[in-house]
Amino acid sequence: MEDLDALNELSVLMTQGGEMDDLFARAFTKVQEQFPSLTGGALFLADPKREALKWAASVALPEALSSLKEKGIDVGVGEIGAVAKTGEVFFPEDPRDAPAGPETAPLRRDGAVLCGSVPLLSSERVIGVFSFWSDRPVRFAAREKKWLKAVGVQIGLALERIQLQKAHLRREKEALALFQLSQATTSALAIDTVVKIILNHVAEITQSEAVWIMLYNPAQQILEVVAARGFSDQVALKSLVLRPGQGVLGEVFQKGRPTFVPDLQKDRRLVYRDEAERSGITSLIGIPLIAKGKVIGVIGLFSPPSVESGQIHQERLDFLTTIASQVAIAIDSAKLYQDLEQKMIELRRLQGQLIQTEKLSAIGELVSGVAHEINNPLTSVVGFTQLLLETTENPRDREFLEKIFSEAMSCSEIIRNLLTFARRHPAEKSYTSVNDIVRKALELKRYQLETDGVEIIEHFSDSIPPAWIDPHQMQQVFFNIIHNAHQALLERKKLSAGLLQLTITSEVKNGIVSVSFHDTGPGILPDVLPKVFEPFFTTKEVGVGTGLGLSISYGIVKEHGGEILIENLFGEGVTFIVTFPLNEHRREKGADAHPSLSHLGKKILVVNDCIASREMCAFILRSEGFQVEGVENGKSALERLRLQRYDLVLIDIAIPDLPGLEFHDLVLKEHPAMGEKILFLVDEKVDPETRRLMEEKKLGILLNPFSMTSLREAVYRSLTASLNAS
Repeated sequence: MEDLDALNELSVLMTQGGEMDDLFARAFTKVQEQFPSLTGGALFLADPKREALKWAASVALPEALSSLKEKGIDVGVGEIGAVAKTGEVFFPEDPRDAPAGPETAPLRRDGAVLCGSVPLLSSERVIGVFSFWSDRPVRFAAREKKWLKAVGVQIGLALERIQLQKAHLRREKEALALFQLSQATTSALAIDTVVKIILNHVAEITQSEAVWIMLYNPAQQILEVVAARGFSDQVALKSLVLRPGQGVLGEVFQKGRPTFVPDLQKDRRLVYRDEAERSGITSLIGIPLIAKGKVIGVIGLFSPPSVESGQIHQERLDFLTTIASQVAIAIDSAKLYQDLEQKMIELRRLQGQLIQTEKLSAIGELVSGVAHEINNPLTSVVGFTQLLLETTENPRDREFLEKIFSEAMSCSEIIRNLLTFARRHPAEKSYTSVNDIVRKALELKRYQLETDGVEIIEHFSDSIPPAWIDPHQMQQVFFNIIHNAHQALLERKKLSAGLLQLTITSEVKNGIVSVSFHDTGPGILPDVLPKVFEPFFTTKEVGVGTGLGLSISYGIVKEHGGEILIENLFGEGVTFIVTFPLNEHRREKGADAHPSLSHLGKKILVVNDCIASREMCAFILRSEGFQVEGVENGKSALERLRLQRYDLVLIDIAIPDLPGLEFHDLVLKEHPAMGEKILFLVDEKVDPETRRLMEEKKLGILLNPFSMTSLREAVYRSLTASLNAS
C-alpha cells in the first residue's frame, strides 16, 4: 500500500509542470525516499532519427558521465542503450561484476556503481530510459524492481503529457504568430512597408539571429535582397545578389524546396562566406516564397534556435513553410497593389494628356477656321500690294507699300506657325540650304545667348547641297532645340560657374543630313530622358513651358523621313542630333517653269467666291498675257466649260457649292481631257483624306495665301505639265 501511495505521489509531482530538471529532481527525491542508498540518477530521451538517447535531466551526475550530455548514448550500446532497444529493465545481480560498458566504466573510475535502468514507456513505446546509481552496490527485491519499473512508466506518461502540452502550447503560439503576421501584413499596402513588417515578425517568430528576404527581379534575372536584419554593418546587403541556382538560396529558389544547412562554413555552395563569418552566422534554413504556384523569392533564416544538434524537426520546418507561404501571399498582394498604383498614376497622366489633346484639337479647329477666313483677304492684300509695287515709282509710296507687303507676309507667317502648332499645316517642301535655315534660327536667339554669356561655336559643312525640306518647319525645329539649350545653360549658370557653350555642327554623309546641337548644361535626368518627346511633358515651372516644342519638332522631322537622336551625359551636357534625307525625290522636268511665248493668249477660268481674291488673280494673269474670266461658284464654272474650252481652271477647293474634289470629278465626267488643267487653291482647312487623294492623283496645288510670284509660277507649271501630258 505504501508503494502505491508513493507511486501516486510521484505521479502528482510529475504533473505539476515546470522545467524538466525541476520535475526530475522532485521525482528522484521521491525515489530516494524509497531507496535512500541511491545517490544520483539521469533521464535519457530517445531520438528516433538518430537511433540514440540524449541526456534530458539528471541529479548528482558524476563528472565521469558529463560527456553524455553532449554525445548521448547509441541505442543498443551498453547497459542503458540495451534497455532503450529491448524495453526490458536492467538490474545487475552484482553491479561490480557487470561488464564495463560506455556508462559503467566511467562510473567505476568515479567510485560509483550503476544500480539499474528502467525504460520510460508510453503506449507500450520506449521513449527513454531512467538510470540510477549509488556509491555502493544495491540489490533490489522483486517488489522493488516492479515498483521502479512502474516509476519508469509513470515518468514516461508524465513526459508524454508534458510533450503534448508543449506541442499544444507551441501550436497555439504558432497560430497566434500567424494571425499577428496576417494582421500586420494587411495593415499596409506599400511593398517596402510590408516587407519590413514581415521581416520583423518572422525574426521574432523564428527567433533567428539574422533574416533576409530576397525577391526575384525578372528584368535582370537575379535575386535581390529587399530586406534584412541581424547582419554586420560592414555587410553591404544591397550588393548581395544571386542568380537562380547559385548558392544555397539560389538553389532553394530554383528547386522550390526548403533547404537546411547545419554548418554553413562547411557547405561548398555558400557564396558570401566572408559576410557570413562577419555576422556570426553558423546555420541556415532557406525557404522558397511561393505565390500562385510560382516562386517569387526566398527567405533565409540564419542560426535559428529550432536547429538542435545540427537537425531540424519536420513539424518545425512545416511551420516555417507555412510562414513563408503567408509571407509570399502578402508580398505578392503588395506587388499587385504597387502595380495597380503605378497604372493609376499612368492612367491619370494619360487622362491629363487626353484632356490637353482635346483642348489642342479644339484650338486646332478654331485656328483652322480663322486661318481660312483670313487667307483669302490676305492673299488679295499681298497680290494687290505687289501689283502696286510694280507700277509705282514714287519712293514714299513704295516705302509704304513695301511695309504693307512685309507686314502682310508676317501675318501669313503667323498663320503658318499657328497651323503648325495645330498640326494642320502641310509641308511646303523646296530645295533649301540647310545651313541658311540653321543660321536664321540661330539669329533669332543669338542676342539673348550672347547677353547671357553663352559662347556659340559653329561648324557648318560647305559640302551640303540644297535639301528637299520645308524651310519654315525646319527652322522651327532648330529654333526649339536652340531655345531648350539656352534654358539648360541658364540652369547651369544658376547652379555653378561652369563653361557656357553651344556648339552647332552640320554635315552630310551617305545622303543623310545631320545637324547637331551640343550644350554644356546639366544634361537630362535619366528618368526624364524617355519622356522628352511626349506631348505636354515639361520639367519647367508652370507658365514657363508648354511641353509641345520638342513634341512638335519630333513630328516635323518624322514627316521629313528623319529622326531626332539624343546623346545625354547627365551632369555634363546633352547633344540633340537632327537627321533627315537630303533628297526625297528628284526635280521633275518642267518643275521650274518660266514664261513662254507659247502660253500667251491661253484662256484661264478663275473660280473663287471671294471677289477681291478673284479680281486680284485675274488682274495678275491678264498682265502676263492670259485671257481670264472669273465666276463665283462651281456650277457657273461647269456651265462655262460646256460653252467653251479653257486651258486652265484656277479654283478654290473650298468653293461652297462644289467643295473638295466634287468639282474635279464632275469636270472629268464631261471633259476627260481637263484632268491636267485644274489648279486648286488650297488652305489648311482641307481634311486629311482630301489632301491624300489630291496627292495620289497628283493634282496641281497652290497654297493660300500666296504671292504674285507664287501664282505666276504655279500657273506656268500647270500649263507646262498639261502641254507635256497632251
